[in-house]
Amino acid sequence: MELNKKAAYLQGLVDGLGVDESTKEGKIIKAMAALLGEMADAIAAMDEDLTHAYDQINDLSEELEDLEADLYEDEDAEDEDDDAADEDEDAGDDDIASEPFYEVACPACGETVYVSEDDLDAGEANCAHCGVTFEVALEDEEDESKDAPVQYEVTCPACGATSVVDEEALLDGDPVCPSCGKPLDFEVTEE
Repeated sequence: MELNKKAAYLQGLVDGLGVDESTKEGKIIKAMAALLGEMADAIAAMDEDLTHAYDQINDLSEELEDLEADLYEDEDAEDEDDDAADEDEDAGDDDIASEPFYEVACPACGETVYVSEDDLDAGEANCAHCGVTFEVALEDEEDESKDAPVQYEVTCPACGATSVVDEEALLDGDPVCPSCGKPLDFEVTEE
């Protein structure tokens, strides 16, 4: 049974019993029956409002789902296009990734520039940081060893410090210990 019907049934019982309103007990019973009737009406009205609110929420939820489907459908299509473009770029990048690169400091700005074999073949590279084009070439290890001065490791007899002395310094004059300043006396023998 609904609350309204139960409250009406209870009101009918009170009226049918012939409760005397002139007594204290009769007044309380009649007031309680009337209060139960009002409460049942208020609860029924709230229940109706709540049902109406649920219906509106369900309608909004369905509209939101439709809107999300439309929105994400467009994004999914864009993502698929982007993925296809990325795959095409990645296919071209495989050739680049397999090519060796060399790190070179830009002579203009000092930033690190990555130089490819093609740049070396062309003899020049372009700095991505400052835009300067500069010459590049690989040095052969043989050339480096020919150009590099001969160096000797020497232990100072006075202070015991070890230092490296270039052959040019030996030929220019008497080398001195960088730690104590005393002359380094030694002879270079050819092997």
